[in-house]
Amino acid sequence: MTGTPLDLTPFGGVLTAIGWLYWLIALALVVLALWLPKRPWQKLTATGIALLAVYFVFMRPVQMRVQEQHQQRQEATGKLEESMALFKKRCETAGEKITRTVENVDGVVWMKWREKISNADNFADQFKLNDPYGQDCGAEDCVASLLRVTAGATLNPEEAKRHGTGYRFVETTDPRDGLRYRYTARLEQGWNPEAIDRYKKEKGGELPSYSYQFKMSRVPIEKYSAGYGATWDDISTREDREHWIAGGSMKVIDLRTNEVVAERLGYMVDQGQGSQAGFRSPWLYAEYTACPAFDRSESNSPIKSSRSRAFVFKVLNANKGE
Repeated sequence: MTGTPLDLTPFGGVLTAIGWLYWLIALALVVLALWLPKRPWQKLTATGIALLAVYFVFMRPVQMRVQEQHQQRQEATGKLEESMALFKKRCETAGEKITRTVENVDGVVWMKWREKISNADNFADQFKLNDPYGQDCGAEDCVASLLRVTAGATLNPEEAKRHGTGYRFVETTDPRDGLRYRYTARLEQGWNPEAIDRYKKEKGGELPSYSYQFKMSRVPIEKYSAGYGATWDDISTREDREHWIAGGSMKVIDLRTNEVVAERLGYMVDQGQGSQAGFRSPWLYAEYTACPAFDRSESNSPIKSSRSRAFVFKVLNANKGE
């Protein structure tokens, strides 16, 4: 960058060379003012005019730009300080509150779907109330995370073990059609017919156990039968989002009495205040500044997966029967 008003233009890598030319032209004006006039008073007049021209044409814009950048840095610092102070205040209410736990739970209601998470999302929508703090699954994947395998476990014991903890069924309303369904899970053949034919031709014999995979099925129901449900909400205020703070709530509810038996509140803040420089995703970076803090991987990245599942299981202990 040149340190001149040319920084505001999209010249990219050529700005440095242009910056040198910018200042060489200014220097040349002064040199010419000293060299061309023959008489002392002419030199003095020309030099004075040249210096004024250099100041107002070359130096003054740079000075104004430096002052503008300084003011912007001060404003950004002040805004971040305000955000962190508000974040600290919000964190005073964060954490888990479990009034009671329930044993021998057969099934639950997933009361509100989350939108499907896409790898194309950059998590930069400042005011979208989709609970970026708590979102660790999307669409039917949230339902799948709560289910255990109840049939076909012997077909692939390793896969069955990975899905051995959970509820026998999960009930929910599919927002795509507005109908209620009961979901269950089993191990089924996951290969397509072409893959099966190819294996039999190349290997022969029975299909390997790893070809049997976790599958969900569902049936429509008229009403829910489960006594407890889990739901989420974005609890961010307008003020929170203006300061790049997101807050989320996860609740476990007794559906017979509408009693909230457990709730988890959490917040996070983007210290970059929404910057997307270098393809930065603000809400992903906000995960590094969260309360309660997320666990970290070996590479120090925040781990959000299965947190909702773990919280629900902590409150509603699934039974072990079929």
